[in-house]
Amino acid sequence: MSVDWGGMLRTTFRGTCPSCGSGALFRGAYALHPACPACGLDLRGRDGAHFGGPIALGYGIGGVAGLVVFALLAARYGFAPWVAWVAVGAVVLSILAAFRACKAWWTWWLFRAGELGARGRRRPGDG
Repeated sequence: MSVDWGGMLRTTFRGTCPSCGSGALFRGAYALHPACPACGLDLRGRDGAHFGGPIALGYGIGGVAGLVVFALLAARYGFAPWVAWVAVGAVVLSILAAFRACKAWWTWWLFRAGELGARGRRRPGDG
C-alpha cells in the first residue's frame, strides 16, 4: 500500500475530508462532523476510534514541547519556579494547538485503514 504523503499533509493541516479533500472535517474547534458535508463519507468510525490516538499524540507533542522549553529556560536562567510554570504553560498550549491536526491526521489514517465508510454502508468489521 503506497501512501499519498501530499494528500495526507493537505488534509491534515487543512482539516478536510480524507476521501474527497474538500469537505470540512470539523464542525467546531475539535468536534468532527458525523459525515463529510461534500462527499458523505461516514466520519464516525467505530465507538471511540477518534479519541485515543489523537489524545496520545497531542499529549506526546505537548510533553516534548514542555521538556524543550524547560531545558532551554533552565539552561539559561536556572531552576527557578517560574521556569517550571512557563514549561507547564507550553505543554497546555502545545496540546491545544496540536490536537486539531492530530485528530485530522488520525482520521486520515482511519480512512486509509478502512475504518471509515460511505454513509449508510457498513464499515469493515461491523456485525
